[in-house]
This record gives sequence, structure tokens and C-alpha cells, in this order.
Amino acid sequence: MWRNTLKRACGFGLALRVLCMPWLLLLARIWFGQVVFVHQIMTMAESSHGGLFSGGLRAPSGLDAALHSVMPLLLTMGLLTRPVALVLLIETIADSHGALAVGAQGAKLALLSWLIVGGAGAMSLDNLLGRGLSWIPFHPIRLTRGLYVWLERYLGPLLQFVIRAGLAASLVNFVLPAGSWLQKAMLGAAATPLVHPAWCAAALALALGCATRFAALFIAVMVPVAGIAMSTDDRLAVLLLLFVLVVAGGGVFSLDWLLDRWTGSESQEDDSAPEDLPHVVVVGGGFGGVAAAQGLRNARCRVTLIDQRNHHLFQPLLYQVATAALSPAEIATPIRSLFRRQRNVRVRLGQVTGVDAVAREVRIGVLPVKFDYLVLATGARHSYFGKDNWAPFAPGLKSIEDATAVRSRLLRAFEEAECAASETERAAWLTFVIVGGGPTGIELAGAIAELARHGMAEEYRMIDPAVARVILLQSGPRILPTFTATLSSAAERSLQALGVEVRLDTRVLGVDSEGVDIGGQRIAARTVLWAAGVAASPAAQWLNQTTDPSGRLAVAADLSVPDLQRIYAIGDTASCLGWRGTAVPGLAPAAKQQGRYVAGVIAASLTGRRPPPPFRYRHFGSLATIGRQAAVAEIGKLCVWGEPAWWFWGATHIAFLVGGRNRAIVILDWLWAYLTYRRSTRLITGDTRDKMMD
Repeated sequence: MWRNTLKRACGFGLALRVLCMPWLLLLARIWFGQVVFVHQIMTMAESSHGGLFSGGLRAPSGLDAALHSVMPLLLTMGLLTRPVALVLLIETIADSHGALAVGAQGAKLALLSWLIVGGAGAMSLDNLLGRGLSWIPFHPIRLTRGLYVWLERYLGPLLQFVIRAGLAASLVNFVLPAGSWLQKAMLGAAATPLVHPAWCAAALALALGCATRFAALFIAVMVPVAGIAMSTDDRLAVLLLLFVLVVAGGGVFSLDWLLDRWTGSESQEDDSAPEDLPHVVVVGGGFGGVAAAQGLRNARCRVTLIDQRNHHLFQPLLYQVATAALSPAEIATPIRSLFRRQRNVRVRLGQVTGVDAVAREVRIGVLPVKFDYLVLATGARHSYFGKDNWAPFAPGLKSIEDATAVRSRLLRAFEEAECAASETERAAWLTFVIVGGGPTGIELAGAIAELARHGMAEEYRMIDPAVARVILLQSGPRILPTFTATLSSAAERSLQALGVEVRLDTRVLGVDSEGVDIGGQRIAARTVLWAAGVAASPAAQWLNQTTDPSGRLAVAADLSVPDLQRIYAIGDTASCLGWRGTAVPGLAPAAKQQGRYVAGVIAASLTGRRPPPPFRYRHFGSLATIGRQAAVAEIGKLCVWGEPAWWFWGATHIAFLVGGRNRAIVILDWLWAYLTYRRSTRLITGDTRDKMMD
């Protein structure tokens, strides 16, 4: 009982640090930035002596003024945070002329030291670029990265101990006789002694690192009413330092850490995932499957994640691989790397061919894998509405293989047009038809139009790529039917501005290697791309369940498959009425929410707790980009289009990419394309010529 209670408390402390520390560091950086900015303005107006934080002022040189003008911005953005904090720390210590930094001044120095040792936190440009920069083969960058890791690993615990000891010493001063030399040295003669057992207990708890978070929180609550003579900035510095301890805890040199180690012995056993623990099998390494496996990180179970590919794919940017804007490695991450620190997860490469719900087995070929709980997150595939013979002539986008094949088709079309024997043949090669006016369709159409208009200028001699025709076919009365009519109209105008021909209320009746039939009219086009529909994987067939028209499994309110115990379906595999009574859309955020929810259902079942309430999808918005500085965004009732939506679309997709390296490289690729209009990965791979000529 005691051990479980302490273990839950330790788990709460870890969650508190993960969730709150980025916000706390952001607040500290913003506060330091405004302090530096205000003091710089004052130093440029007056000329006297003193430290940066001591209230004194000094006449800055031109370089010094420029440096202190840039530092607030760098601190706020979290860029080069450690070097900037180090400069401020050295400057403050030098300006103190060797005097002991105590009280509020000591709190400011401790906060600067924390930024130097721990860095800017998750909500910073340093974090966004850090992992990506570590892959750059430039020795000084890797040495700097190694130094940062060393500082955080070895000096971080020592700094936590020093902060605790300093705060405890300050509290001890409260119980000393009024006017004592230590009181005057630490808080000044104006301080009011507070003789109270609670302060003694808090000081002892901080010194020992016992219940550090509670002690620091108690002091933080009492500081505003303690009667200590401080300025607003000084009081905020002390409060920020106290909240650092509330969030970070006592560190290695504390009784809290010893208790954590004692209760952690059981979790270490859990990490080894012994064979007698319940076995959860997750089929599919997409957004939903990964979220489900990650959600079980603290559960007493074994997790096996099965996927036919070894990588997790960020599908929203797949069209950019198809249009030569990004390379496949920039939007894909090895699945094993996602779970290298989650010891209860085993990743298996293989293709599931069936499920035996009675024997509780998943079949990978002929090899059975037993399960106690099963999560089907198998995604979707292309749907040609019963015309599967169109597939060779109109490929879709669902995998990296699809994207690289489409890229080769697009680039090969321009090469064939350059060598065409007649104008009729050349026109057919320079005509691109996209079937489907949803987000994927308009993104493809806009990207192809931009590639033709700007990305290949002056590279061909017999053709002008800018004269290429891009035709978007939509069977309904407007494109982007899931968006508001206002955004649909804005997207159509943006496409037309790029030269895309948008044809509404147009149904495709036939597709072959020479073009498209659209009811009494023939469009001669050697490149046709399919973005008109999807169908669920054969998961329903494995379980002998009925499906909706898209082949999705009907699931209950807790995402379980009816009449099948402890079997769940999520993402594009499931038909769930969890969005205000309507079907949950087949979007990445929906799959992630369902994955986390199912993990919670399974964790509750494992521990005998009450299951969570029925699944409810939270829709945070819909985004689609058309081209350069043109996009649409629907966020609740707010509709945005044009350049603001385009920047928001880019920032959102960067934030949701997996891996710092991928984020850094995608930012650089987009920046290069934005400045030059050039695509960085215009490679024709595979032998597509014969297939296209068939």
C-alpha cells in the first residue's frame, strides 16, 4: 500500500515535470528578456555604475548596446539560450564586484544557472533545431551538443542541491533574532523575522530534499504575505525559483530521489515485460497505433506493435514527396526509434493476414501471435469505387512507395514532353489530371502547378513547363466539401490563380493510359492521379464483421468491436459516432485521440478501475494548403485563408512532425523552396517508362 502510494506520487511528479517545465522555462525566459530590455533602455538614457540586475546603470558601448538589444529577442524565442544566459550570468557576477549574491539577487543568478544547465525547454527554437543539428557532420556542433548533454546530466542535480540549500539558508534567517548579522547579510535590515514552526519545517524539508515539491509550494504561497521587503521583479524571481523546485523536485541529492529509487524497483521489473503479464497486440504503426502503444508506457502489460513497414509515416506531407518538395526520410521515422526507451514495447515487422478472435491469435503469415487485448489500427487504402482496373493508370498516395512512384511519373512526363514527336503527344504529356477535390487533391494540384510554373524555369529547350495544364476533377458542387463554403470558394480562387482548371460536378467514367473519360468528353492526359476516395483495410473481413460503405468496422462507444471481448478498432479502420453523434473523420488527430483513449480503456481494465467515459472526438480544426502563401484553415468557427492560413499550416505541420532532425531539415527545405522556387528532390527513381507507355 505504502509503496504503491509513493509510486503514484513519483509518477505524478514526472508528469508534472514533463507538462509544466516547458511553460515555466518559457515564463522565465520572457521575464529575463523584458528585464534585459528595460535595463538596456535605461542604460542608453543614463550613465552610472552597477550590475544588470542590481538596479545600477552603466554607459554601454556600441557592441554592448547591440548585444543587449538582441538578447531579449533570443531569450524570448529560446534561441542560443545557454550562451545568452551565460553572458548575463558572467556580467552580473562581474558587476557585483565579488559580493555574495544572496536573497533575490541569488535567485536571479540561480535561474540563469538553470537556463545554462537545463536549456530553454521544449517550447523553444533550441529544442526544435537541437536534434536536427546533432546530425550535421560538423564537429564543433556535435561537441557543443555533447557539452549541453553533459551539463544537464551531471551539473543539473548539483544545481538543484545548491538551489535547495540556498533557499533553506534563507528560510533559516527568518527564525534568527531580528537584526542578526546573517539576517542583514541575506535579506537586509528591512526584513521581518518570521518565527514559526512551519518555516522551520519547510527549511528542513528543502535542505534534506524531503517532500521538496510540497515544501517549495508552501513557501511560494507564503512569500507574497510574508512581509519581506522586495521589489516586484525580485519577488517574481524568488517565486520562479520556487516553482522550479515545485516542478523539478529535489534532484539526485535528496531523500525524494532515494524514495523514487525504492519505489522504482518495481517499475524496473515492469520494464522488462515478463511473459506472464497481459499481452496487448497493436496492429498498425500509424498515428493511432503509435499513440495506443505509447499510452500504455506505464501499464503492467507487454505490448507488441506489428506493422508491414519499419517506419511511421507523416501522411499529411506525403504529397510533398510526390511533388519533389521533400524526400521520404524527412517525413518518416523508424518505428523502433520511437520506442527505444519504452521497455514494455516490442516492434515486429510483418504483414498481418488474419485474426482468430476465438483462439485470441493474430496471424503474421503462418505464424500466430497470442493476445489478451487487440488494437486494430490498420489504416486505409485507395478506393476506386469498384473500378480497381483504373489503379495502374491513376495511382493514389498512401505510402512512401506511392509517393516516389508518383514523383517519378510527374518528372518523367516533362522528360517525355521534351522528346515528343508531335504537338499532340507533347500536350498529352503536359496535361496532369487530379481526380478528387478534397485536401489531398487540391494540395497535389497546387503543388504540381507551382512545380511547372516556377520550379523548372529555363531548364528545358523544346518545351516550356509553365504551359502545362493541371486539371482538378470534383464530382460534387464544390471542392473541399468538409470545409465551409467560404473556404471552398477561397481555395478555388487560389487554385485558379495558379492556373489550375477546376471542374465541378464532373464524374470520371473511365481512366486508361491515354487519358480520362468524363461523360461525353475525353481529356488526353498521360498523368492521372487519384485522390477521390479511400477504403478501410480488410480488418473487418478478418473478424467476419459487417462494415459501412467504406469498409470500416462499426465500433461501440468505447471503440471496442461489438460481441468481441477486448478487441478494439481505431483510426480509418473504425466507424465511430463519437463526434456529436456523427462519424469521426479520418484525420491524424482523430486517430491519435482514439489511440490514447483505447490505451486508457485497456489500462483501466488491467487495474480493475472504472473505464473512462465514451469516446468523444475533439476537433481542433481543418487545414489545407494550395500553394505558396495560399491555404485555408478552419479552427472552430474561425475561418482563415490566404497567407495567414499558409503560415499557420506550415507551423502546425512542423510541430507535429516526429523527430527534431526531420523538423530541422523540413524547415531548411521549405526555406530554400520559398526563396528560390526550386524543389530539392527532383529524382526519377525506378523504371517507370515502360509502365507509363503501356
